[in-house]
Amino acid sequence: MYNTRPFFRSIALVILMLTGTSTMADRQEVRQMAKDSLTVVTTSWQETPSSRMAHSAYPVKLMVKGQSLRITSKHEQVLPIYTQGGVLYLAMQLTPGVNWLNGLPRGRYRINNRTIRIK
Repeated sequence: MYNTRPFFRSIALVILMLTGTSTMADRQEVRQMAKDSLTVVTTSWQETPSSRMAHSAYPVKLMVKGQSLRITSKHEQVLPIYTQGGVLYLAMQLTPGVNWLNGLPRGRYRINNRTIRIK
């Protein structure tokens, strides 16, 4: 009979060498990423250019009452509401007069280029 142990050992050695080189490459990538990530300053609130955010067609008056938002408008229009990161959260259809928006989660919102904070 043939002794198959040296064959399996050589196969195992080749597999270890192949996976070891990919691991070394991954470590180098992580080191490069770590160097680059140190220079990036991140904040929880990032301003987005107002030119990208839509506004209502006519002016509105905004007032926060507890966890509700009171919106007064003289015209029927759509009011876009953005999250603090600049993502469109809601497009609210307004009627002339007083409109109430209940149920907004806590946080800061951008409405018509104003920052509104719901506590």
